[in-house]
Amino acid sequence: MKPAATDLESFIRSAFASHASVCRRRIVGGPAVAIDHRATAVLAPVLNEIFSDIAATSESDVAPDVAIAWSYDPQGCCIIELNKGSGPVRSVRWRQSSRAYSSALEAYGQSMIRCETSDWGARVIVPARYIADRFSTSSSGPAHEDPIEGRTVLVVEDQLIIALDLEALLREEGAEAVQLCGTVEDALRSLETERPDVAVLDVNLGTTTSFPVARELQRIGVPFIFATGYGKEIEFPAEMRQVPLVAKPYCVKTIREALSSTVVAHV
Repeated sequence: MKPAATDLESFIRSAFASHASVCRRRIVGGPAVAIDHRATAVLAPVLNEIFSDIAATSESDVAPDVAIAWSYDPQGCCIIELNKGSGPVRSVRWRQSSRAYSSALEAYGQSMIRCETSDWGARVIVPARYIADRFSTSSSGPAHEDPIEGRTVLVVEDQLIIALDLEALLREEGAEAVQLCGTVEDALRSLETERPDVAVLDVNLGTTTSFPVARELQRIGVPFIFATGYGKEIEFPAEMRQVPLVAKPYCVKTIREALSSTVVAHV
């Protein structure tokens, strides 16, 4: 019988459990993914060494925060990033690890798991061939196909009255929770600790746009739609031109149809 694949988030939470007294975990999250049993055999001791190293190199007597996030690269590899500190996971210049994350790597070879480091943490690359499956977003959320009922919805809208009206609409349609954010900064901070099931992003937020939030949602695999009160003559980045766009004021029918299409596209 073929060994069962393992849910990555559950695996990381379990791996961290023995280090809870010396590191304070902050799961940022990522797309739902299952990893092959061969990868878990290597990943477990590697993560154990990384957590131990982060705790040992902390410059404070206080247990350090460890932000953990994962995403896919264009080749389908799973990238797991561990960031020592309370800030978001950062993009840095990586170098091949020279540290002793080696017991498992030597046994299985660098082709199984590649580990890179920076001064603040580590990045582990699991090759695409060891990704057992990309779960649909509904595997970690509601078991049904309703795009609103039972789901957590992130709303990024800078007009408070409009945001409250949309929150009421979503709750009437059965949303389990609605997270309201009025700025890009608020939304990105929210995503550091909470992973919504779906999101509604007002394109124009004062003098800026919600595109940075959209990029983060794409990175962690959360389906979303755009909304605007300025018509459809908006210059979207190439990677966002297929995202559904609804016009304000919001109505149940258009929100539901747009969310349905983006949820289905992520399955």
